[in-house]
Amino acid sequence: MENKKKSGFLMQGGILAAAGLLTRFIGMLYRIPLERIVGREGMGYYSNAYEIYNIALLISCYSVPVAVSKLIADKEGKGEYVNSSRYFKYALRLSAIIGLVVSAIVFIFAPQIAEAFEYPSSVIPLRVLTPTIFIFSFMGVIRGFFQGKRTMVPTAISQIIEQIFNAIVSVVAASILIHAFKDTAEVASWGAAGGTAGTLLGAFSGLVFLVIIFFKGRKKNKELEVSDVTGKKDDSKVIIKAILLTMMPIILSQTIYQISGIIDSYMFSNIMSEQHGYDEAQRAIFWDAYSNRYKWMYNVPVAIASAFGVTIVPTLSASFGRRDFDGIKSKIASAVKVNMIIAFPSAAGLGFLSYPILILMFNHPDDTLGPELLSLGCMAVVFFALSTLTNGVLQGINQMRKPVIHSAISLVIHIILVYAGLNIFEKGVHVMVICNMLYGLCVCIMNWISIGKALHYKQEVRRTFIQPAICSVIMGGSAYFIYKTIYSYTYSNAIAIIPAVIAAVIIYSVLIIMTKTITEEELLSMPKGKAFVRLMKKMRVLR
Repeated sequence: MENKKKSGFLMQGGILAAAGLLTRFIGMLYRIPLERIVGREGMGYYSNAYEIYNIALLISCYSVPVAVSKLIADKEGKGEYVNSSRYFKYALRLSAIIGLVVSAIVFIFAPQIAEAFEYPSSVIPLRVLTPTIFIFSFMGVIRGFFQGKRTMVPTAISQIIEQIFNAIVSVVAASILIHAFKDTAEVASWGAAGGTAGTLLGAFSGLVFLVIIFFKGRKKNKELEVSDVTGKKDDSKVIIKAILLTMMPIILSQTIYQISGIIDSYMFSNIMSEQHGYDEAQRAIFWDAYSNRYKWMYNVPVAIASAFGVTIVPTLSASFGRRDFDGIKSKIASAVKVNMIIAFPSAAGLGFLSYPILILMFNHPDDTLGPELLSLGCMAVVFFALSTLTNGVLQGINQMRKPVIHSAISLVIHIILVYAGLNIFEKGVHVMVICNMLYGLCVCIMNWISIGKALHYKQEVRRTFIQPAICSVIMGGSAYFIYKTIYSYTYSNAIAIIPAVIAAVIIYSVLIIMTKTITEEELLSMPKGKAFVRLMKKMRVLR
C-alpha cells in the first residue's frame, strides 16, 4: 500500500513537472520572437515590471494553492467533507478580496513604484499586468482545491492552456503596439506592455478552463459531502483564522525570495548608475542578460522541483496527521532523489552548452555575456531545486515558520554580499549570479538541518547526490565534445547542438542505470516509466 501511495505521489508530481517543463519551453520559444520585436531594452522593462508584479502576486494570493491544498487534504483525510467544502468557499472569498485590493493599489501607484526602481518606462507594462493578480486570486484557490484532492491534472492542463494563450497574445500584441507607437519615445515600453498583455489573457484562459472542470465535478463533491458522517462543521471565524495562519508563513517565505529579486533590481539599478555611470538603457540590457537569459534558463528545470514541492505538501500533511513517519521519510527520500537525478544533468547541460543553447534560442552570436552568466551560475539549478522541495517538506510537516526564518536569514546575507560586490566590482551582473546561487545554497543548508531535527531524518547521499553529479559531468563533457566535433565540420550551431543534446540524454540515461543510481522499481513509479524500462531492456542496459 505504501509503495502505491508513494508511486501515486510521484506520478502526480511527474504530471505537474511535465506540464511545468512544457510551459517553460513554450515560454522560452515565444520570448525569442518577443525579444526580436521589442528589443533588449524593451525586454528589460518587461522583466522589471514582472519583478514588481510577482511581489504583489506573492503578497496577495500566490500562496493560496499550497495553503488551500494543505487544508483540504487535512480535512478530507479525516473524512470531514463538509468542512473541506466550507474551507474552499471561504478561501475563494478571502482570496478574491485580497486580490482586488492589491490589484487596485499596484495600478494606482504604478508610476511611483516604477520610479522608485529607476525604471519609469516600466509603468505601462506594469499597469497592464495588474488585473492578472485579481484573476489569479480565483485561479489559485481552484488549483489548490484540486491539489488538495491530490489530482494535479486540472492544474497541469490549465498551466499549458495559460501559457499557449500567453505566447500567442504576447507576440501579436507586442507587434501591434510597437507598430502603433514606433514614432514615440515610449516605443520600447509599449512593446513590453504587449508582452504583459499576453500574461493577462493567458491567466484568464486558464481560469475559464478550471471553472468548467470544477462545475463538471460538482455532483461528485456533493456526494462526498452527503457521505460525511463526522458531523463537524467549523465556525466561519475558525475557518478564516486557519486559512490566514496557513497562508501567512507561505506568503512570507515566498515573498522574501521574491523581495530578493526586487532588492537586486533596485540595488543593481542604483549602484550601476551612481557608482559606475551606466544609463537606463545600458542597465536594462545588463538586466535582460541576467533575468531573461540566466534566471529564466535555470528556472526551467527548477519547475520540476516546484511541481514536487506542490504535490508533497498535501501528501505529507495527510501522512503527518496519521503520524505515519515512516511513510513521510519514504516520500521525502523519493522526491529528493528524483529531483537530484534531474537537477544535476540540467545544471551540467546549461554549464557545458550555455553558448550554443542561448545562440539557438536568441540568435545573438555576438552575445557572450548571457553564456558567461549561465555557465557561472549553472549550479543554481541544484540549489533552488533542493530549497524549493525542502520548503514544501517543512510546510507539509507543519514546520511552517522554518522556511520563513531560513529565507529571511539568507536574504540578509544576500543583500550584504550584493551591496558589497556591486560597489567593488564593475562587472556587477556577475556578482548578481554568484550571490543568487549563494542565497539558494543557504536556504538548502538550513532547511536540511530543520528536517533532520524534526523527523530524525538523514538523506542517503551516494545514490542521491554523488553518483548523479559524476554522471552529469561525464554527460556534459561528452555533449560538449560532440557539439564541437560536429560544429567543426558543419559550422552550424543548430545542426551541432541538437544531436549533442540527444546524445547527452542517452549517455546520462545509460550511466545512471549502469551505476545503479536509479533502480527499475523507481523508474516504474515515474510517468512513462514502464515504456522507459522496456526501452532500456531492449538496449540491454537494464536486465
